[in-house]
Amino acid sequence: MNDLTIGIVTYNSTETIGKALQSLCDHWPSSLSCHVYVIDNGSSVQADYSLWASDDRFTFLSSELGNVGFGAAHNSILPLLDAPYHLIMNPDILIEDDGALPELIQYMNGHPDVGMAVPRIVDEHGMQQYLCRRDITFVDLVLRYIPGRFFLKRQHWHTMQDCDYHQPFEVPFASGCFMLVRTSVFQELQGFDPRFFLYAEDADLTRRINLNARTVYVPTATVCHLWQRASYKSLRMMMIHLTSVWRYFRKWGFRFK
Repeated sequence: MNDLTIGIVTYNSTETIGKALQSLCDHWPSSLSCHVYVIDNGSSVQADYSLWASDDRFTFLSSELGNVGFGAAHNSILPLLDAPYHLIMNPDILIEDDGALPELIQYMNGHPDVGMAVPRIVDEHGMQQYLCRRDITFVDLVLRYIPGRFFLKRQHWHTMQDCDYHQPFEVPFASGCFMLVRTSVFQELQGFDPRFFLYAEDADLTRRINLNARTVYVPTATVCHLWQRASYKSLRMMMIHLTSVWRYFRKWGFRFK
């Protein structure tokens, strides 16, 4: 049995997946045994995994049904998870500190009521990304797509910037780019709700975990996120985003503010 498993779902992520895998190798925690599952979700452009093909810490899988969605692809490895903790990690994440993963696991070991932990997330310049959020409302959804710097106070409230990001705090909505979950909790919930093709599946998972446990931001662990913000750049991705949030509202109730 490993101490940790890691799931990475890729979809045409050739620009970042190699960097992500190499960062894991460069900063592999010597104190932990890990296994990484890389799931290709029907990419039209195949990444080159030859550098890691002979490394028994990595298993490379492909979706037989094409792009089944972010959550469903992660769920495909649920039966394979044999470690106390499982990391959901995006292909645009870089591990830059040997202590990041052990720090999160140590925190969860010391807090058995925590079902999920998330680290401090920075961009490639080391600037804080405020990816801890309060629950989704219609107002906060609309403000995401208003250009310019309007309603900053409300936007900062939604991203919990009224909290001290140098201290741990509980999170209602954690970003799916990097989530460390207790495997038993993740499997009991049967993973992500596959009705969310992309977007809002992380808000839904956080909310379901928080029904019986806690999600906590742990600032002593830091990772780098090469954030693409695809839904801001593509009309198609924006429509997928809006559809997912609509499904979220139908599941959990429609809130305006």
